[in-house]
Amino acid sequence: MKKKSKVLMIGASLAAVSMFSVAAFASTPEMDGYKAFKEVLKANQMSEQMIESATVNGTFAVTLNGETVLEADGLTKFKAAGDKHSVSSDFDFTLKGVERSGSVYSSGDDTAYLVDRTHGLDYQVINLDDEHAGKHHEWKEEGDFDHRPMNKAEEALLDFIVGDLKDNFSVVNHADHSKTISVDVSKEEVPLVVRLLMDVASADGRKEHSKASEVPAEWESLKQIPFFQGFEAANLEEQLPELTEEVTIEHMHLQLTVDADNRLQGVQGKLEVSGKDKAGVIHRVKMEGEGGISGINATTPDVYQPAGKSIEIIDAEAFEGCS
Repeated sequence: MKKKSKVLMIGASLAAVSMFSVAAFASTPEMDGYKAFKEVLKANQMSEQMIESATVNGTFAVTLNGETVLEADGLTKFKAAGDKHSVSSDFDFTLKGVERSGSVYSSGDDTAYLVDRTHGLDYQVINLDDEHAGKHHEWKEEGDFDHRPMNKAEEALLDFIVGDLKDNFSVVNHADHSKTISVDVSKEEVPLVVRLLMDVASADGRKEHSKASEVPAEWESLKQIPFFQGFEAANLEEQLPELTEEVTIEHMHLQLTVDADNRLQGVQGKLEVSGKDKAGVIHRVKMEGEGGISGINATTPDVYQPAGKSIEIIDAEAFEGCS
């Protein structure tokens, strides 16, 4: 990682999921579901510029051939206003029977705090770069994102990719004017365009995997920290074998909850993929997660309290090249 720990990666990834909730509803025709879905996409292209703080929480799980490989859940609070930004995150995960619990705190400078709740240890991580110290506001200044509605060409491309699956979308209207939008796709219904893209991705994945280098030596130093010990028998590459042939989407489900202004409040998803590894063995991988966004522009992240604690220093520069 370039000055990055697995914990921060987990915190960031957990910050990417949201919790789903359902209220009383009234059904509408199927085609309205796809129209509602597009309205959400149009609305959320501009939503980032309106969110200065929020709370994101959720769960995520991965199973291989019916056996649970990873279970994770967490809650992240963030606030960003101009040059001032802060993040706090609490998380728990179990990887092949190895359980870990922790918290991360960052105020946007080059320092963060990691609390290893599993072992009762506290760390101050120094010399973090901007990306991993929570300085995620630069994209607004650099103009990497264009806040505008979806244009006609983009909408036409989406319509083309979705194809006949437009009828697979449904929408439920709630009493408070929020909506639940769902789409369910079986193996036989996956569009040709998506199948072709999967073939290309699979080929690229094999090419990149053949060029992959060994784990950097810096990870040996990282494993001296108790939080990262005990995972030797839970090697993800072995637990989740690379699917190289006949990769197929078996089932896909997505469910969104949006408010009266089409702003995303929650998401629930499930994806099942099958394929053969390089030895020709067939595997079935299922990923599912759910989560929610709350406290928009009304969230204040928690602040680490160092008083009375024994804190060990971790210099992120020592792990340069770990990723």
